[in-house]
Amino acid sequence: MKEYQSVLLSSLTCELAEGACWWPERNSWCWVDILGHTIYVRAENGGQQVFDVGTHVTTLVPVAERGELIAGLKSGVAFFSPERGVGPLLAVLDERENMRCNDGKCDPAGRLWIGTMQMPAEEGTGTLFCIAGKEAPVVKLRGVTISNGLVWKGDRMYYNDTHTGTIQAFNYDGVTGNIVFSRVAVHIPPELGCPDGMAIDSEGMLWVAHWGGSGVYCWNPETGVLLAKVMVPAPHVSSCAFGGVNMDEMLITTAREHMTAAEIAQYPLSGSVFHVKLPVKGLPANYFKY
Repeated sequence: MKEYQSVLLSSLTCELAEGACWWPERNSWCWVDILGHTIYVRAENGGQQVFDVGTHVTTLVPVAERGELIAGLKSGVAFFSPERGVGPLLAVLDERENMRCNDGKCDPAGRLWIGTMQMPAEEGTGTLFCIAGKEAPVVKLRGVTISNGLVWKGDRMYYNDTHTGTIQAFNYDGVTGNIVFSRVAVHIPPELGCPDGMAIDSEGMLWVAHWGGSGVYCWNPETGVLLAKVMVPAPHVSSCAFGGVNMDEMLITTAREHMTAAEIAQYPLSGSVFHVKLPVKGLPANYFKY
């Protein structure tokens, strides 16, 4: 197994950093602090902007032809830009007080797939939705617990329900957006943590943030074999995204949620954001088509 070492990118500490995203039009890395209600935008030159959203904000995805991002919020999704802030909700997913959105990504056709989860998480209470442009959200999966880690490659979609400790493969129809469960692609040993956010490289390998695993792990979805690990000096690694001008860099977010004072003393960089340059290139993010 190959090992790579991440380096600290931002000294600002989050309670629950998530939503790693590369914004090509602005040459910027973006991420959120879900519990801190904050969006971060950091340019390649090191300039960093911080935006108080006023509610949970969980994921960020670039939007085609608008110069904006779409943000997952507590109950739904809205457009965001540094100039205009967060706009009104475009779609509502779940308005119950104990529910919020979680991870979300776009498929190659420009549909937004985004999951919900209960606070605190309870098995089977979440839902995976799909939003195609201005259409109403459509339920794709019910009975999930912590919806995470969506990526696509050809006629395959890979998905993490963190609670299961597995990476699931689905047959994916790009025209209709229909999915059918195919198989469990990867069984993650409990000692390596649980699968959280996920990215995919140009060779179809999966790079998975492991909550409780102190790293981003690279898995072959065809064989289930572990190929590499990016070492992170924090146990709860929450999301990862390829980016940079050559798409060979990775942003990695971590969290300190639920950690004790003793654990934080042992891992003081928990909640920080990290960066690594890799010998492989990632696939660029799919844009939301509105």
